[in-house]
Amino acid sequence: MDFETLYGRARGLPIIDWHNHLDMRMLAEDKPLGSLYEVWVKADPYKHRAMRICGEPERLITGDAPEAEKWAAWRRTLPKLVGNPLFAWAKMEMEFLGIDGVENVSLADWTPSRLLKAFNVEYCDPGYRMDAGAAADFSEMERVHARGGRVLDISADDVSRLESCFPAILPVASFAVADGWTMLLHMGALRETSARMRAAAGPAGGFAGMRGPLDPAVVARFLDRLESAGALPRTILLTLNPEAHAQLAVLAGSFVEEGVPGKVQLGPAWWWCDHAEGIRDVFEKQAAYGVLSTFVGMTTDSRSLLSFVRHDYFRRLFCRWLVDKVAAGEFPDDPALLLPIVENVCYRNARDMVKGV
Repeated sequence: MDFETLYGRARGLPIIDWHNHLDMRMLAEDKPLGSLYEVWVKADPYKHRAMRICGEPERLITGDAPEAEKWAAWRRTLPKLVGNPLFAWAKMEMEFLGIDGVENVSLADWTPSRLLKAFNVEYCDPGYRMDAGAAADFSEMERVHARGGRVLDISADDVSRLESCFPAILPVASFAVADGWTMLLHMGALRETSARMRAAAGPAGGFAGMRGPLDPAVVARFLDRLESAGALPRTILLTLNPEAHAQLAVLAGSFVEEGVPGKVQLGPAWWWCDHAEGIRDVFEKQAAYGVLSTFVGMTTDSRSLLSFVRHDYFRRLFCRWLVDKVAAGEFPDDPALLLPIVENVCYRNARDMVKGV
């Protein structure tokens, strides 16, 4: 089994991006895009964080400097990022646009819809997001549902609070079950780190950290209460601390439903884990502790239109990982077995999830 055979099957599959932070108004208005800086750098906290680490002043990142100076600061930073996934993603983004990343070119020939079509995006979900302890806005959930959204995104940074938040989550989880939504539990982000940076650049500035390993017993009790109440929807468990990957992959297998493959499962490598090592670790844990062929695969969780290249990044890593497993004698050298798994993980499972299959 060779890489080209597997990747050849993955490469042409449509993209189902079931969780991101794109501006839905921007997508609906579908206006021509601005400069490369505006599309590529201006609203990307990943790039802003890297620029700060490299010593660039905030004035050249989110401050009042002219765009040309901010662009120059990014150009100074990019060559320093070898080894960081930003470097690999930037290379892929430049190849997609057919540019070399030196000039701050205009992207006025591109609109959001043209970009989505070029990336072969079949579905880009306008999900509903809430903090674990907050009251839900059901009228907004209905509007999201009417637009085709089927994802409930719950931020549960401090897992120890899940049980106390149960009364707030129960009604929205019941909504999700009734209307065929999937619930995402984002766990383990340490958002309040540098007060100085939060004041300078806002709460989404790219400087959150990882909390310590979570207690799977707390997550188990929370899921059990939902299941006992008939309110456990299809659920994806996302952790910012990779030490919890194995714990959650094992726990997910305790909550199953006839006719719903992978009803509860470990989600893709999220945020600080979204790099080659973290992604491969999720593959390993899914295969060892769950069922690899039911894995829902990749989503960008991004604010950037160009981040869809990361689906290709994921697909290349997945196919290379499979080839390595075959070469090591761990997986069978059998296209009839492996090619359907490629299609499931890279496309079909996510498609079925958002369609409520």
